[in-house]
Amino acid sequence: MDCDEMLALIHHYMDGGLSQWRHRAVTKHMQDCPPCAHEHHYNLSFKQVVSQKCTEEAPAGLRLRITAALDSLPTSEVPLDLSSGRDFLK
Repeated sequence: MDCDEMLALIHHYMDGGLSQWRHRAVTKHMQDCPPCAHEHHYNLSFKQVVSQKCTEEAPAGLRLRITAALDSLPTSEVPLDLSSGRDFLK
């Protein structure tokens, strides 16, 4: 795995959206590549700040527009399994 591939997968890695094999490959790459490990830690910190500071509920109209946009995407373009609900929009 190279750095570009790792960076393309970093958000899926953080969200637990990778197969076991890919998860191991990303973990191994970060152990061997300090710049990618730094990027991972930056993304974790960013995600933590956003979750702590962005606590307002999105307006209903915005949630509906996002849901409609996601529903209009071909299944192959939706990055995560969204079939379990739309809790991420609340």
